[in-house]
Formats: sequence, C-alpha cells, structure tokens
Amino acid sequence: MPEVWHLEPLEVAVIDANAAAMGVDMDQLMIRAAQGLHRCIQGNKGHVWILCGPGNNGGDGFRLAMMLDDCSVIVSHEKQKTALSERARNDCQRMMYNAREMPNQKPVIIVDCLLGAGSEGELRPEITTILQKLPPQIPILSCDIPTGCGSNFEVKATKTVSFISAKTNMYEVNGQLRECVGELIIDTLDLDERVLQPGPGDLHRYPPFELNAKKGHRGRVLVIGGGPYHGAPILSGLSAMRTGVDLVHVAMPQRAAMKVKWPASMIHEQIADENIFTNPMQLVKRFSEGRGIQSVVIGPGLGKDEVTLEAVRTLTKIWSHIPFVIDADAISAFNDWPTHIKGVFTPHEQEWMHWLGDEENTINTLKGYDTSRCVVVTGSCDKIFSGQGRRCEIDGGHPRMAMGGTGDLLAGMIGGFLALGINPWGAARLACWTLREAGHRAAEEFGPGMLPEDVIPFISKVLKLH
Repeated sequence: MPEVWHLEPLEVAVIDANAAAMGVDMDQLMIRAAQGLHRCIQGNKGHVWILCGPGNNGGDGFRLAMMLDDCSVIVSHEKQKTALSERARNDCQRMMYNAREMPNQKPVIIVDCLLGAGSEGELRPEITTILQKLPPQIPILSCDIPTGCGSNFEVKATKTVSFISAKTNMYEVNGQLRECVGELIIDTLDLDERVLQPGPGDLHRYPPFELNAKKGHRGRVLVIGGGPYHGAPILSGLSAMRTGVDLVHVAMPQRAAMKVKWPASMIHEQIADENIFTNPMQLVKRFSEGRGIQSVVIGPGLGKDEVTLEAVRTLTKIWSHIPFVIDADAISAFNDWPTHIKGVFTPHEQEWMHWLGDEENTINTLKGYDTSRCVVVTGSCDKIFSGQGRRCEIDGGHPRMAMGGTGDLLAGMIGGFLALGINPWGAARLACWTLREAGHRAAEEFGPGMLPEDVIPFISKVLKLH
C-alpha cells in the first residue's frame, strides 16, 4: 500500500466498512492487527498486561492475549459494543480482570487497547479508573492511538502501533507529533489500497437525523446558474434536495427562469438580471439575515461572459465563510485556487488541464491545506484531491452516466453534503460514490434511454443504506 495521508478519526470507520464490503475477513484482519502488536513486544520477556476497551481496539487486545503464554487481560466493560470485538472476547480463554480486581503479578510491559482513534472528549470513569491503577514506570505499547490522546488524562505510550496510517488527532495544532505517542510505528495490515477509495464506507460520513430537528437545521443550499442554459441549475438543485437538506434555492436570470417548470419543493430565487448573471449583491442582501445559507453551488449553465465571471469572483470573496462548489463555467473565473475559497472545484479533464495543469501541480496547490479544499476531476474515473496529500480515485460507473447532466447532478450533491456539515473532502467522496451507485440502479430500471432526471430519486435510495 502506498503512503497514506493522516487519517481523521471518522476515516478509520470508513476504511473498515469499505474493507468489509470488499469481502475482507474482518476477524482475520483483527488477528493481523494483533500480530503487529505481538511483533513489538517480542523482546520483552515476562508478564504482560493487556488493557481491553469495549470497541474493536479491545478486540485487538483479546486476539493478542491468545498469542501470549504469560499475560493478564484487564477489561473496562462487561460487554463489547461491536460483534467483531465480542467474538474476539469470547474466543479469548483468559482470566478477565477489571478495575475492581487488578492482577497481582507486576507486568514488564502494558499494552493499551482501551480506546481507538474515534474516541472524543474526556475519558469516562470506567477507563480512568483502570489508568489510575496502573503501576508506574512500566513501558506502554498503545494500539492504534494512545487512549485519551490530546485529553487531560492521556496514556503516555513508549510506542504506538498505528494501523494503515497515523491519525490526525496524534498531532498538535502546529503539526508536531504529540509526546504521548512515543515512537510511532505504522502497520498497513497488508490491506488492498482500494479500501482507501470512495465506497459504501463513506456513508459513515452522512450525519444522522436529530429527533428535535426544525426546518433549516439540515442546511440550506443556493444554486446559481443559468443564463445561456436553464436545465443545468435545476438538475443541480434537484440532486441537492435528494441529499436530505431542508431547503434548496435556485437563482438564474429571468429569461432562463421563464423556460423552467419549477418543482414545487424548490425555491425560485428571483434576481434582477435578465439574460446573464451580473450582480451578486442582490443575493448577498437576501441571505444576510436568519440562518443564511450553508453552501453555494455556482456554475451550472452559467455561461462565460466576462461580466458573469467577475460576478462569480466578487461573490466568492464576499461569502468566503461559506463553502462553494465551483462547477462548469464558473471554473473559468479562476486561474488557480483562490486562497479565500473553501469548498470543491469540479472540472472535467480539459477544464482541469487549463486551470491547474496536472496532478503534481494540483497536489502542490492543496498541500498546505486540510480537508476544507478539494478538487474533483470528473470523468469515467473521477480523481479526487485534497489537502495534506489526500488523493483517491473512483471508477466503475455505468457507461450511460457519460450523458450530459451528470456533472450537474454531482455538483448539486456535493453542495447538499456541504450544507449538511460534511467537509469538502468527505462531501466529494460521498457524492462521487453515491452518484455512481444511483446511476447503476437507474440504468437497471430505465435501460439505455435513462435520463439525468431518472437518476435523482435513486440518490436518496442509496443514502438509505446508511
């Protein structure tokens, strides 16, 4: 597997789910993780304490215990919270200790398998009680990430074995590795690099519904387009609606708007421009009150008149706090990535070559940023780039999806996911995978005459898998 960017906590769950969807035996994968831990403690002769938490990190610990002759297993909870770790616990025929009854035999090393990269906030009493009872000055090997890394009560590891890649929460704001990590060892687990590509695991990025939600809580999208063309912004708006946002507004010049049959659930945002988009200030004033908007999709069917492109540049500067999807004609407004824009650019191959040039320049342009900036080069194989070396691809879509309009659907979906609070890197990945899955399902139902409009209802059906 090639060198992987530092993984955000959520991405660990994404990769696990992608691996499972590919048919990887997750029990065997957990055994491989335990073997990686085992290799790191082979030089320590004597008794080993293994601290096992309720999640899959705890499962790694149980699997490790089965490889050792002289160890004690200390559990934080009576049951595991995942079926995978529960199987590992059931298979482990070792004496189980807990915070109330710690082992009597002193260890030569402690293996910390309490909490993984996904844990957030301060530690719970079940965990802190165990940590408070650990004997001092004993070397500690942490599994994946030290328990409590970055919190007020963190394990001070001598070594950390991190799987696939380092985790972002191992690092300080200045980019320095936290002292609690100790010596960092990366174990790729010999996974197929395809687990890093967009897949069903990316559904973990989709935010759950809140029982007390009110209108507007799940975001408002503004689509700006039209002028020479009127269908493209409607397609973008409809696909954004199918992502599960609460409100979608579409603004286009009056003549284009008159040609459209407006869907009842879409808000027609009337503007004064008659033929082409020239004046962004009306929209700025309109959305300056209330909850405003949470993302903007600009470009579908917009045209490349210089006055229009200047309006695009002006609007992105005024709304620099709002994530944008810069699509289609709007890409022509920029010669590089403007530092004030956060969001996603979606060029096709020729637009990309004219704009950023090539892969090396794209990576260098985004290198100093995080997941707040992303480029999706669309085509039969979508190439997705983001900050700090993030790069992936996705192919395998239905051939009929090469039709006109699918780019508009993708831009709208990304805008919807941004409005839901997903970062640009995650929004782009989830949108690219969801669109290809929706296209497959629509093609099975409609056949070779499938239209872009036919794909839109399947977006929600794919997201329903979450």
